[in-house]
Amino acid sequence: MWATPRLRLVALDADLARLQLDDRREFFRTLNVSPEASWPPELNNTESMTQIRDRLAANPQEAGWHGWVFIMRWADDAPGRLVGNGGFFGPPDKDGTVEIGYSMLPSFREQGLATEAVQGLAGWAFSQPGVTGIRAHTRASATASRRVLEKSGFVLTGEVNAPETGQLAVYSLQRPAG
Repeated sequence: MWATPRLRLVALDADLARLQLDDRREFFRTLNVSPEASWPPELNNTESMTQIRDRLAANPQEAGWHGWVFIMRWADDAPGRLVGNGGFFGPPDKDGTVEIGYSMLPSFREQGLATEAVQGLAGWAFSQPGVTGIRAHTRASATASRRVLEKSGFVLTGEVNAPETGQLAVYSLQRPAG
């Protein structure tokens, strides 16, 4: 778990990843969150959640390098609210770089929560040994997503054309000095 001022970020382990697919009610109960009828956020589907579940089942030591959920914090004993999810596309590569992704439920957008979540995930990643940088790809036309990255300190490093999704903006963030 990792915390920001308004969010609790929880890394999925193999059990949570399985529950998210197979027993949504138990998933919510285990996280101590109110049930969310619109869960999961866009850009997530059964295929992507199955990949995370299978990767964590095969490599439980990689918890933290795949899926995370973002929970709006209330009082310590009260259920929170799932507001989004994100994470990394696997452990650091040979150069120490990880790729980040994120998605918010529509009712929790435009409140600074995505920026807070991305900053929290980046903080967690840079607290891990060997991580030197974080990369992100977002649709070039996704103004809000690009703004989240820019407010989080990411720098535009280029654009690529992806046949399936179109033009993508590529951002990077380097480990802070010290």
